[in-house]
Amino acid sequence: VEAWAANLSIAGMERKLAELEIWIAALDGTAICWGAIRGDRLEGLYTDPEHAGRGVASELLGLLEGVMQKRGVAAVHADASVNAEAFYLRRGYVTAGARTGDGARPITKRLSQK
Repeated sequence: VEAWAANLSIAGMERKLAELEIWIAALDGTAICWGAIRGDRLEGLYTDPEHAGRGVASELLGLLEGVMQKRGVAAVHADASVNAEAFYLRRGYVTAGARTGDGARPITKRLSQK
């Protein structure tokens, strides 16, 4: 987490906002969870720690997977942080390689095609 956070910058965040499709879950007008996608990649999913464990991220992940599936994406690919890996594995993702230099684990999930 520290390695990931060390690479954050205003310019980097501005670039992400321009390049990614970002979805927000809000409660009483306050963002409590966000997810970002690009093509067949889940680029990020984060929940405010005060709202963790309530199913918000699971619901948003399901919504994002549905959006991607409707767009013809056959499989979602992502890099899971150490603290999020178990979350994804419980939701049908499988590991897809060795940890990256910053400790993330490549993961993937096949989406059923209807």
